Amino acid sequence: MSEEERIRPVVRRELAVLANEFAVVRVSLDTTGNGPRLLVEDTETGDTIHLSPLELACLCLATPEDRLQWMRVGPYRDERKPLPQHSEPDDLAPRTVS
Repeated sequence: MSEEERIRPVVRRELAVLANEFAVVRVSLDTTGNGPRLLVEDTETGDTIHLSPLELACLCLATPEDRLQWMRVGPYRDERKPLPQHSEPDDLAPRTVS
């Protein structure tokens, strides 16, 4: 038990257990920090991550290429390749006036 858990009781509400053929994770609402966060736990390894509202909002902005890179962990880590430099979309590219 951590020092924080001895001082302040851990308050977590399990929201869901999500499973497929590749992984099982438990998702809980953790209110022990400065604000509510999602706690995601890999039930096989016990690894956990706390995600704040800002971090969750950033996940929504991730591109498919970003998410593909996240999947390359563990034995697949060596398959990571540098991402190609993306050019700016035409509507955001600097324009020259003739």
